[in-house]
Amino acid sequence: MNGFKTVEIEDVSIVNGIPFPGWMDKRKLIITGPPGCGKTRIREALGGWPEEGYLDLSSKDWWKSSSLLYRPRELHFGLPFVGFEKAVPVYQTDSLDDSSYLELDFFRITLPPPKTRPLATDFRSRFTFEFILLPAEKTWELRTQRAKSGTHHVDEGLTLSRVREELEFYRQLALFFHQSGMSVYIRDELGGRPKRILEEAPIHPPRSEEQGEAIYRHLDQIRLRERLLNRSWSIRGNKGLLDLFVEMIPKVLNVERCSIFINDLATDKVWLHSGTGLDEKAIELDKSGSLVGQVIATGEYLVKENMHKLEGVHKRVDAQTGFVTRNELCVPIKSLSGEKTAGAILVLNKKEGRYFEVEDRVFLEKVASHLQTAIESIFLRQELMDFSELLSARARFSEWARYLLGALALVALAEAVMLVYLSGAT
Repeated sequence: MNGFKTVEIEDVSIVNGIPFPGWMDKRKLIITGPPGCGKTRIREALGGWPEEGYLDLSSKDWWKSSSLLYRPRELHFGLPFVGFEKAVPVYQTDSLDDSSYLELDFFRITLPPPKTRPLATDFRSRFTFEFILLPAEKTWELRTQRAKSGTHHVDEGLTLSRVREELEFYRQLALFFHQSGMSVYIRDELGGRPKRILEEAPIHPPRSEEQGEAIYRHLDQIRLRERLLNRSWSIRGNKGLLDLFVEMIPKVLNVERCSIFINDLATDKVWLHSGTGLDEKAIELDKSGSLVGQVIATGEYLVKENMHKLEGVHKRVDAQTGFVTRNELCVPIKSLSGEKTAGAILVLNKKEGRYFEVEDRVFLEKVASHLQTAIESIFLRQELMDFSELLSARARFSEWARYLLGALALVALAEAVMLVYLSGAT
């Protein structure tokens, strides 16, 4: 969820020197963000409620809490984390675990119900949330200055890395609220223009029957599960497992480099997800003419020797990186069903001028078999998304079909009444 895109809000009104969205009703405004980010300054500019509040987002009907009666006001949120029963604010996460290992539990963040009936309360539009997400270095500077006064215990022993972690939790929450249809905007500079998140928020059509509501609630949970699985893959789960193998394999096989590739069947793209010297960002692979592309296409291993004497794609890559490829061995990672190729493991350059042997291939194939389950999670995630969209489309069609049938029934009834009236008149 790092680095979601934003754009400045053009329509603004200036209040005490600070720009706010022109469409904003200050009586709806909730100001939030990590400690020391400047919430009080924004609240004071609007003449808001002076007390800083606290709200547990995993609690039932938190949107009806008395702490939200007075607005605009600033709030700290209690956040639920995976594996821990108690929700805590970001400045108390050290009471649970190392912050870098914590994951927000989106399943337990309760959301206001969407408006489903003409006279129902639209709780999701009752509030507007301003998330103050200043750069970590700026928040660090503000809190370091505040720490000198000794007024806030949360500033004691503070580190820049801790500020970054707290900021990241609020970034995730801001995007989650936005994706859930809540009114959200971002402020990344206290005196600058507010910004809106560019990612399109899903729009759900009106629905009235209980069965339809149950389907949509289930779809919401599917989408939340997909987001959580995606985050687990990127940060703690299978990505860490791949990195471990990338570190281990070169030592066992006495090779210079190792890379693990993932084949995304939904887009027919191959991604380098983990490799020697690779940062956290995955890189798309050009499959044409590459050894990895051939292995994924055929599902069979390939080994090539004396590459430095041959022309090919590797020569262009070597020229760009300064690395000289002498020999390479690539084995497929089969899917659990055995019908698809889920990815591939590539190792380069046996050290001491040696060549790859059968034992090297057998070892890599054993590693590939252990990675099947990890890689399969990507396919399951994609299938989950496809199923969610298909079910969503069918549910929407069912809703519109009922509306159409209802309209036709009303027309038929009106015609019948008119016929009775006309027959009586004659």
